[in-house]
Amino acid sequence: MSAVLKDAATDRSADLDRLLAITQALRAGFERDEWAGAGDLEAERRAIIERVFDERPTVAELPRLTATLREVVRLNEELIGLAEHRRRALGRQIDTAALGNRAGQAYRMESGTARGPRL
Repeated sequence: MSAVLKDAATDRSADLDRLLAITQALRAGFERDEWAGAGDLEAERRAIIERVFDERPTVAELPRLTATLREVVRLNEELIGLAEHRRRALGRQIDTAALGNRAGQAYRMESGTARGPRL
C-alpha cells in the first residue's frame, strides 16, 4: 500500500472512530435529557461522513466501514426514539400548562377578578 493510501486509510479509520464516539455521546446526552450541544455534534458527524466518502474506500476498509455505519444507523434509530419520546413529553407539558391557564382564567372570570387581583 502506498504512503498516500495508508495515510488516507488511517485518517478514515480515525474518522470512523470519531463518528461512532460522537453518535454514542449524542445518545448518552439524549438519555440524560441534555440537548445542548447536540446541533454542534450533529454538524461534526455530517462533516465526518462527507469526508469518509470523499474518496472510494479500499476493499480492505469495507468491513470496518460497513460495521461502523451499521452501528451508527442502529444508534440513530435510538436517537430518533429518544427525541420522539422527549417531543411527546414536551407536548404533554404544554397541554398541562395550557389547561392550567384556562382553568385560572375561568376561575378569575367566575370570581369576578378577570382583571387580576385587587390591591
